[in-house]
Amino acid sequence: MSKATKIVLGTIGVSALLSVGIIINLVLFSA
Repeated sequence: MSKATKIVLGTIGVSALLSVGIIINLVLFSA
């Protein structure tokens, strides 16, 4: 894989993890 592809995948992965964490926090606090 090229360097650019790894950077893009890494950014998407981090964004996904942050989104999941935020969603989990919202669910826990609203429960």
